[in-house]
Amino acid sequence: MIINSTNSASFKGYVPVRYMAKNPKNDKYVPVIKNENIRKCQGFVVRNLNGTAKKMKDEGFVNFYRAYDSDYRKNPVVHSVYDDSSPVVYMVTGDDTQVIRELAKPVGKAKAEAIDTIGSSKTFESQSASRTFFRKVKSFLNNGCKRLKSNSGKNLSLIVYFNPKYSRNDKLKGFEFVEAKFVEDV
Repeated sequence: MIINSTNSASFKGYVPVRYMAKNPKNDKYVPVIKNENIRKCQGFVVRNLNGTAKKMKDEGFVNFYRAYDSDYRKNPVVHSVYDDSSPVVYMVTGDDTQVIRELAKPVGKAKAEAIDTIGSSKTFESQSASRTFFRKVKSFLNNGCKRLKSNSGKNLSLIVYFNPKYSRNDKLKGFEFVEAKFVEDV
């Protein structure tokens, strides 16, 4: 396992996360862009950082992350915010996760009411609540939440590398963590 870093950046709030997987044909890393695969990779990251993984997959990754995120050190909890328009996931940490939870409450309430009323969570009201939630979260990330920056003040992103794991019939069954590093946005 290799974990790289950019000097001694420390931050509060959130960081964009991108995932890379090794292409078995040429052994080069390529972006993971399919939503279901992004969610598998993010699941590894979140379960390990939140301590909810059935078996800790990589404590080195958790220690690496803890060293950079002062909010996470004080309150070791992370929350994912998915951007359906791109393969980037925003990871909110520490006390800022409570803001995300509060913003999500109307969505949960609308879905619960829809299930009670028609047996499905897909209603105009629940979809409207979801749109409002994502608009408010994006506003919070842009205006009320600090983003990870390098010592020189440039925005950083977390890139996590995985090796894909295949079943005997060559069907993708998951990903194995390889390394993580913070990189400056271009």
